Amino acid sequence: MRFIADLHIHSHFSRATSKELVPERLHLWAQKKGIKVVGTGDFTHPGWLKELEEKLRPAEDGLYCLAPQLAIRVDQEVPPLCRSEPRFLLTGEISCIYKRGGKVRKIHHLVLMKDMEAVRRLNSRLSRVGNIKSDGRPIFGLDSRDLLEMVLDSDEGAFFIPAHIWTPWFSLFGSKSGFDSVEECFGDLTPHIFALETGLSSDPPMNRRLSALDDFILVSNSDAHSPAKLGREANIFDTEPDYPHMVEAMKSGEGFVGTIEFFPEEGKYHLDGHRRCGIRLSPSETRGHGGICPGCGRPLTVGVLHRVEELADRQEPKLLHKFVSLIPLAEIISEVLGAGPATKKVLSLYEKLLEEVGPEFHVLMDAPLEEIERVGGYLMGEAIGRMRAGRVIREEGFDGQYGVIRLFEEGEKEALMGQHTLFKPVGRSSKDRPSPSSREQGGPVTSGKVREPNKGVSWDDPILGPLNQEQLQAATHLGGHLLVVAGPGTGKTMVLTHRIAHLIREGEAKAEQILALTFTRKAAQEMEQRLVSLIGEEHSSRIRISTFHGLYLELLEQRAAEAHEPRALRICTEEDSLRIAYQVLSSRGVA
Repeated sequence: MRFIADLHIHSHFSRATSKELVPERLHLWAQKKGIKVVGTGDFTHPGWLKELEEKLRPAEDGLYCLAPQLAIRVDQEVPPLCRSEPRFLLTGEISCIYKRGGKVRKIHHLVLMKDMEAVRRLNSRLSRVGNIKSDGRPIFGLDSRDLLEMVLDSDEGAFFIPAHIWTPWFSLFGSKSGFDSVEECFGDLTPHIFALETGLSSDPPMNRRLSALDDFILVSNSDAHSPAKLGREANIFDTEPDYPHMVEAMKSGEGFVGTIEFFPEEGKYHLDGHRRCGIRLSPSETRGHGGICPGCGRPLTVGVLHRVEELADRQEPKLLHKFVSLIPLAEIISEVLGAGPATKKVLSLYEKLLEEVGPEFHVLMDAPLEEIERVGGYLMGEAIGRMRAGRVIREEGFDGQYGVIRLFEEGEKEALMGQHTLFKPVGRSSKDRPSPSSREQGGPVTSGKVREPNKGVSWDDPILGPLNQEQLQAATHLGGHLLVVAGPGTGKTMVLTHRIAHLIREGEAKAEQILALTFTRKAAQEMEQRLVSLIGEEHSSRIRISTFHGLYLELLEQRAAEAHEPRALRICTEEDSLRIAYQVLSSRGVA
């Protein structure tokens, strides 16, 4: 049986969480999202454990369901197409803060347990070490290795996962307080670690650049602080929905299909930076500044991409399971309608899609685009199609600030609607749309609706694997000049960067022979960052990437210098242009 599980969440007993985080609302939202198994979170807190014991009942081996008298009432709020029988699995997050190797370590861990009795045994041990009543995610002065030993001693069936392993402040590989290897953290007990949680700011291709992680299953969870955030990252299993089979899948990989991911750029710590100064930097820029904020002179927060590059020992990821990157449905609707995610207009369309199409994950991954368009309008179908193809606009998060993932350029929605109104197709079906590529590495993983790799190209190829057939033709063209005509959001920047990477890898061109020009500095910066991830900084730093204006300004400055006529040149702004035009016309008596 194939199903989705989100195992890392919190309860209303944790700090900065919603009061809605109670079993009834989790039961409701699991159905609306399309999640079969949801973690309880916070099982170390006595108040929450008591609430779970009162409201849950045993179901399949190691899983629980909402008490029938509560479920009947809650299910009346669930759209009929979303109704299912969600299950709960006992989970809790534990924070360890301790000193090792002359450095303070702050590391969070996710613990799974098969029954209430096992949880009570662990809680009894933890209560002797620290205060388990202070927060749903308790903090202990325990070494991570010692916590793992305590968990294993409490119950041999317990499963221990280092949480969001790249987060700078509180994680296994965090730049501020982590380690450089799993073995360094857990020592002789490392063989009892089978899975690692990747966190919102990284994805499998980033993690799989470390050969040291090849023996671990990569899992993803939401770490939700409110019920509506369930499933922003999750796992896909193809096994019996019970505790023993799920744990075994996360140990061996058999029955573990893959993960549902954020676009990692949306995560709060993807790039380096200093939020207070509004400084966001790529790893190479951070190194250029010596790790110091150019605004205030204080240390920068080194993000996930930077740490991955520090520890990675290969450029090409070795992908072991499939994954798909999604944008939460409410965020997509918010962009389409131009209204806040919590506004009545957005929530109304969200509920309508669930009523007429199905659960959120079905809408995002599997529902026919023409059905989405019928219910949500042309732009909704277009937006979902772009997301499935990985055609997104990325503004990276840094230093605790979420990034922004968009699907439309400014003014593009109006232009698309104008075209659609003028040339609205009759009886349009999904085959009339451009064939979507999958997410840039990997592909959709449910219902068999997976884009087949291009002939002769593996999914695992980070340069050619992400491209659809048309993009592949452009990226591998070697027959002289090529003109590519494509509209907004079709992946032009991606094709250009992957073509450059392909030319260098195949020896068709040297890095220093390549000139790449764009119209905006933002696009140029995006190309630089993508090329670093594809071919490494050693090659990418030798490629000339610039804007048209920047290149021409440099050529003019160079020409002036050669003529021994140094001038202070600058790019003419729109205001300058209007002023000069007015002066010319005035001199001719026209203005």
